[in-house]
Amino acid sequence: MSTKKDYAGVLFAVLSAVCWSFSGVLGKAVSWNSFSIMGFRAAIATVLLGMARGGFRVRPTRGTLLGALAVTATSLLYLCALRLTTAANAIVLQYAMPAFVILLCWIFYHQRPSLADLITTAFVLLGVTLCSIQGMKSGAFLGDFLAILSAISFAAVFFCARMPGTRPEDYSYLGNMLSSVLLFSLLFDTNIGKEPMDWLYMLLMGLAQTGGYYFFARATSRIPPLTAALTSNIEPVLNPIWVFLFLGEKPGWLTFVGAAIVLSTVTIYSMRGCARQ
Repeated sequence: MSTKKDYAGVLFAVLSAVCWSFSGVLGKAVSWNSFSIMGFRAAIATVLLGMARGGFRVRPTRGTLLGALAVTATSLLYLCALRLTTAANAIVLQYAMPAFVILLCWIFYHQRPSLADLITTAFVLLGVTLCSIQGMKSGAFLGDFLAILSAISFAAVFFCARMPGTRPEDYSYLGNMLSSVLLFSLLFDTNIGKEPMDWLYMLLMGLAQTGGYYFFARATSRIPPLTAALTSNIEPVLNPIWVFLFLGEKPGWLTFVGAAIVLSTVTIYSMRGCARQ
């Protein structure tokens, strides 16, 4: 793998994280319930990702099906967590994900983590723990717990990228197709139509979802899943910034400290990884 290819992969991972980072502020701004949000944005992403991959049919390999289920579970768990804890805690706790990527690779591929992997993961978990402590103090334990579960499913999204016969663009598309089944919940959501701006916010969420998975697929075709997973940790830093700037939700100071630790750690890790190639 060339250094040029590595840097392109890292750039795509960063772009996917930037797109996904808008989910927090948009999800908080919309008055719809979590199921309606998930179904509507997934429907938009399904159409756009299908167009981007040049077709709407998928060969159902084991990796594709597992990846699609992981995509669906991640969206549902994160959106539910977002309503039960702060946007900052929901997204930073989700980014305990690299630790679970390492664990999955170790269990299924017998790929022992390097010392740099372990040190990086330790610092990432330190940042996650600081955010978790702040959330528990605010009485948001259930939201934090769901966010940690989303970290496990999100790790599976990255892990499945290296399964034999599996293409990330296929299961990203299929996962959003499965999630779009929740469109039926619009029929029972009493908040639909109350706020006209909700439709604009949902359109933007769909575009953010599409961009995130499009660039994710491009990234994981160029760099290892763990490198992509760790590089994507720019999202938990940007997410609470957008929420604070647009909605005025100020996270606790421990969240800022934790986010700073996460961002600086994965930046160093990514730069070292590319430089070694």
